Amino acid sequence: MPQKILAVDDQPHMLVLLERIVREQTKYEFTSTNNPLEIPGLLEHNTYDVIITDLKMPGMDGLDILEYVNENKRHEKVIIITAFGELETAIRAMTGGAFDYITKPFRKEQILHTLDRAMSWQILESEAMACHEMCVAEPYAAAEAEFRRRYVLKMAARCEHNIDEICAKSGLSREEIVAIVGT
Repeated sequence: MPQKILAVDDQPHMLVLLERIVREQTKYEFTSTNNPLEIPGLLEHNTYDVIITDLKMPGMDGLDILEYVNENKRHEKVIIITAFGELETAIRAMTGGAFDYITKPFRKEQILHTLDRAMSWQILESEAMACHEMCVAEPYAAAEAEFRRRYVLKMAARCEHNIDEICAKSGLSREEIVAIVGT
């Protein structure tokens, strides 16, 4: 499943620019809104990996969005973009949990690099959580079964679902693998 970005900026031309950069250079899904007041509703019905937000917007600014994400224990990484690169605001954003703080004008490479870092961080957090869930599963047989399932699914992705290759590399029987990934 592709990773997803939600962008919010009250300037439609900035959303068009960000969408063009993301669609031309990545495989991430991109959703945007120029109305920051739509963010709570969008987050109520959807999950994203990264939120890119302008700092200064009417109604709900970037720091408000960051606060909303934190207060609602959301997992999205928040990247704040601003034309007003004040040190005090940058400190507030970063100490408030922003993943990054980027000043305009920015280079396309800077946005892409920051997005790739945020998406990689999301993957690492997800894998760490999965490992934690396996380690606290009880009884041991449940943890072992979950490990086997995740192991086979990762192996299947690496081997492009080639059952014979998965069998050879994993040492598991064809029946065990087919039971997990199907035919």
